[in-house]
Amino acid sequence: MTITGSRIPRIESIELSASRVPLPDGPWGDQIHHVTDIEVTLVDVHGDNGLVGTGFSHTSGMGGATIAALVGEMIPNVVGRPLSPQGIWHSSYRYVHDIGGAGVTTHALSAIDIACWDLLGKSLGVPLVDLIGRVRDRVPLYGSGINLNRSVEEVVDQARRWQALGYAAGKVKVGKPDLEEDVERLTKIREAIGAFPLAVDANQGWSFPEALRAFKRFEHLDLLWIEEPLPSDDITGHVRLRERTSTPIGLGENVYNLPQFTEYIERGAVDFVQADLGRVGGITGYLDIATVARAHNLPMTPHFVLELSASLLAAVPNISYAEVTDGGRWQELGIVSEAGTEVDGFYVPSDRPGNGLVFDREYLDRHAIAL
Repeated sequence: MTITGSRIPRIESIELSASRVPLPDGPWGDQIHHVTDIEVTLVDVHGDNGLVGTGFSHTSGMGGATIAALVGEMIPNVVGRPLSPQGIWHSSYRYVHDIGGAGVTTHALSAIDIACWDLLGKSLGVPLVDLIGRVRDRVPLYGSGINLNRSVEEVVDQARRWQALGYAAGKVKVGKPDLEEDVERLTKIREAIGAFPLAVDANQGWSFPEALRAFKRFEHLDLLWIEEPLPSDDITGHVRLRERTSTPIGLGENVYNLPQFTEYIERGAVDFVQADLGRVGGITGYLDIATVARAHNLPMTPHFVLELSASLLAAVPNISYAEVTDGGRWQELGIVSEAGTEVDGFYVPSDRPGNGLVFDREYLDRHAIAL
């Protein structure tokens, strides 16, 4: 790769915005959530070379203004510095750590970090995947449905569509008030799709006894994983569950920093590591988690934001597949207007310099949150 006439800029200024983006196909629901919109916090980092890098964080319906407020507190610690995503990340993490090492702090860090990586790629004229180090040209996908409210016939049709698209696997929701209804639904789905790999997502909705019983009742279904069977901060509960059951566990969308993931991994409580780069401190945070997972021979299986998560997986050695949430692609939601492409069940990252995302500013402005 030859880079001509490029230089590493200093950060000149940072701009913030937040939007509440409606779900066009109606609310999402599972055992514990009722989501009507996605809140997106955007950070634009301006370099003194005239280029702009854009990063983001996201939440399910609330908290965008809170994240933006914390980013605003961090701006004086960032402006004027040479553009070094990892250097800025670690300085910023130390700066905010006293108000919490995970959660809102890592959401805010994500937005700044993704913007810095985007600006670095644009400044050097290379796509993010090549800036980090390309491992593969395309990334396998799995279909994911927010479908607990749908009939079993509708979910079967959904899973068959994923098969036809060439996806590597599918995932459906569980958590009906009567566990036997979950068993009946999943049995019908399994009969309809044959050996197609199938995972389920409980969205933190069970107590330990309920989860243990569900794992036992689902054993005949040969599930790829059971996701978030318990509240995400109950690491010991997941360890106990993993010791007593045989089905793999997936989790990570509600785990926020490297120490938390490391404890889950070292205690043997997770099999599919589902970190969300918009929540774990961005690309820098995600790559740290991926390295720990790789040391334990575990695959990264990221949560949500297909358009960047899948692109990042092209630079990560230890992966399974990226998640395609039906109705949740950011291009479908109007958040981004350009990104990579889906081809025959795989995601091909954009060749645009930086993170490859072009945000639909006009649409986001129409749904702006006052800051």
